[in-house]
Amino acid sequence: MARVSRKKQSFTPAPTDTVAYTWNTALYVRLSVEDNGKDSDSVENQIAFLEEYVENHPHLKKVALFVDNGYTGTDFLRPEFSRMMEAVQAGTVDCIIVKDLSRLGRNYIETSQFIEKICPFYNLRFIAVNDNYDTATVTSEGQLSASLSNIVNDYYAKDISRKVTSALKAKMERGDYIGNYAPHGYLKDPKNKNRLIVDPETAPVVRQIFEWRAEGISYMGINKKLNDAGIPSPSQHRINQGIETNNNKKERTILWNKHIVTEILKNIVYIGHLAQKKASQCLYGGIPYHITSEDEWVIVKNTHEPLISEELFERVQQVNNAAKERQKANIGKYAYLPKEKNIYGKKFTCAKCGSIMKLHRSISRKKDKVYFTFKCPTYAEHGLRGCSDIKMRKADLDEAVFSFIKSQMDVFIDIEKTLHRLLAIKKAKFKQKDTRQEIKALKQKLTHKQSLLSDMYVDLKEGLLSQEEYGHHREIVMEDIKALEIKLSELESLRQKNEENITGEMKWKGMIQRFYDATEMSAEMADAFIKTMKLHEDGTLEIKLSYMDEFVELTNTCERIRKEVA
Repeated sequence: MARVSRKKQSFTPAPTDTVAYTWNTALYVRLSVEDNGKDSDSVENQIAFLEEYVENHPHLKKVALFVDNGYTGTDFLRPEFSRMMEAVQAGTVDCIIVKDLSRLGRNYIETSQFIEKICPFYNLRFIAVNDNYDTATVTSEGQLSASLSNIVNDYYAKDISRKVTSALKAKMERGDYIGNYAPHGYLKDPKNKNRLIVDPETAPVVRQIFEWRAEGISYMGINKKLNDAGIPSPSQHRINQGIETNNNKKERTILWNKHIVTEILKNIVYIGHLAQKKASQCLYGGIPYHITSEDEWVIVKNTHEPLISEELFERVQQVNNAAKERQKANIGKYAYLPKEKNIYGKKFTCAKCGSIMKLHRSISRKKDKVYFTFKCPTYAEHGLRGCSDIKMRKADLDEAVFSFIKSQMDVFIDIEKTLHRLLAIKKAKFKQKDTRQEIKALKQKLTHKQSLLSDMYVDLKEGLLSQEEYGHHREIVMEDIKALEIKLSELESLRQKNEENITGEMKWKGMIQRFYDATEMSAEMADAFIKTMKLHEDGTLEIKLSYMDEFVELTNTCERIRKEVA
């Protein structure tokens, strides 16, 4: 399906731009791999395009720029998009502007939910310039147009997916290398990017790793030798070569680790064969990204020069399998002792290096007791070279988190009682304007105008109105409809903002009803309340709870009403 080119436009402020309110605006730019090479969609052009639009609209104030370069629009799992939504939740951004709807996303369902559900929930204004879409002034016609654009963008992404999947499969089957980066030890041939050639700088390192493993040296022992020798890991080597990826954007040096060494030692690429399609996804088929089983791999032999002999590779596999068997044998050795699960999962991280804290099980000398401690995995693997000895006993952590959540429950209950007491005072003191009747009347007028428009069209078809008369009257009625829709949108937005029954209050209420009588920390409680947890080097535990924005909003509402009734 061909994609329509959108040319740069000049902008003139719309009449609605004269409102006094200034919107704190975030510019959002996205460029996916398939968009590369299209000048109109380049990151620089998108930024310039949006900055010009903001400059011509005085009520928009640029406060932030978020750029996701190289990320697909088929989902919202993008780092800069997530960071932007954190700014929205924090209240520092209340307007998002994009070049067109496809920059926001190409998944019809998710994009529509963002516009129709997320934006109203946060009172967030959203503008797609080239689609002439603005949630502050959108009409029913504009909403329909946006929905159609989202469907087209979704179809475009799936059409591209179908073509790319077919082309990549054909390449893999004829032995072309399709990875973004060559495996460590190889380079992409400058004359043919789908062919691998030996890298004289890193190939000796790979050979040494296989030789060490054949001698029986452990994965951790190999890690230590490589790191002690100051040999850059594959990710660090890419950084040193000026190649930046989504996986190597770290301030600290990226060290060798067990995962990297393990992957190298089992990869048949080093004996001259290619095994591809180790992970897969199919957008048009609705299949999400997943790791594939070996029987799904596409394997082609003798595609490039090997780095090691098949005999050495087989000896290493024997060492690996023997180690795996020993590990299996030790699994049930202390089965009679208690086990624990990490109930915090990915939410609990090391504040220094960002790694997910790992739960360790320690056995006493007498083999009769067991201890559970959360430790930084980077320190556990690399010592002080990687991080600090950041750890905390699980029992102490559970008690600290449980006490914190209980205290926040009590604070919420007090605030809620205060809020409803102040609301009662406010209701008695002020006779608030009820907009419900006005909204109902506007909806009736809107229905009447829309019916009138239909009747006029019937009159035109029956010859009761000339084309000129129909065009003149239609323009007048359409202006009335647009004015009614804008007024209706304003009133409904006002009613939402003045609604004291806050969504966050209801969420906290439900969680408290469920967990207030709990006596200890549980996985369900952690999932419901905790957003993130970080353990610092000095033992300080930093906890962020879910729905804290709503909690703060509840507190601010109390203060606002307190001033109103003072």
